[in-house]
Amino acid sequence: MSHYRSDARAVVRTALIAHLRFADFTAPKVWPGVVDADSLPVIGVLTPQDSSRMETMTSTERKTLMQVAVRRKGGENVEDILDEDSEVIEAVVLAALRAQNRFCFLRETSVVSNTDGVQNVGTLVMTFEITTVRPEASLPVAP
Repeated sequence: MSHYRSDARAVVRTALIAHLRFADFTAPKVWPGVVDADSLPVIGVLTPQDSSRMETMTSTERKTLMQVAVRRKGGENVEDILDEDSEVIEAVVLAALRAQNRFCFLRETSVVSNTDGVQNVGTLVMTFEITTVRPEASLPVAP
């Protein structure tokens, strides 16, 4: 049985690359810090933060931040294209996670564009919050 964050990343990554809009994107399991222009477009799914609070004596409420990042080349309209990407990403992520009865919502979206010296490169980062109630972690009972 895999970890719940691993499961969430896999579900979202699979759903995104199955969508026609992102079918030709590179989708590494680990987001590279630097992406060369030849690797673009790229899409990644990360879970950089997970907070926990006691729900009951045997369960915790987890709030997991999931980020979907897209980097692509474009002309002067690269931010417009990323805005269109964001609408599709939001719909795909919410549908994929809610189909598994995971409560989630979009917390924030950021778009940054710059030039690589030849053409514009845009980066979109969307942060979702996933809330789950999980059993408290425990060690197996030794025989």
